[in-house]
Amino acid sequence: MVEARGEGRGSLLNVDNATDMFALHLTFLPRINLALHEYMEAFNHHKVRTANHWSSYQMWVNGMLNEDNPLVHGQLDEDPDDLEFYGVDPDGPSPFEDSNNNVVVPPVTLPVEHQSVQAKVLEQIDPFMSSMQMGIDIYTNIHQIVKESVENC
Repeated sequence: MVEARGEGRGSLLNVDNATDMFALHLTFLPRINLALHEYMEAFNHHKVRTANHWSSYQMWVNGMLNEDNPLVHGQLDEDPDDLEFYGVDPDGPSPFEDSNNNVVVPPVTLPVEHQSVQAKVLEQIDPFMSSMQMGIDIYTNIHQIVKESVENC
């Protein structure tokens, strides 16, 4: 089990330690991004019952190829008169509303050149490799290489 701020023997991750966080990023950011990409692809290609069982992707392509679309005839309005409101849906949600649905991953600063450490890790370990421990085993291996790289510099 991963303890977030543990000092005990079983502790694998200290969120205040740059080496731990760098190894965490190298391990899980690619895996999370791949999972998000796979979800996006599945969502964009799933059939929508209320749209004649077309997928979101099929609806977009149909809209782009539709004769009523001005882009089909090269009639793109290069200088719209209502530029202030261009692309605004008055009935839709405001993009300026405060929300907590943003994820910010702060960069990690190592005492050594992080590109060289990252290259060294990726030469030895594939973060996408199969894991029976939800990636914790991969994190442990990457952490060891990062730790050795930082100590040897």
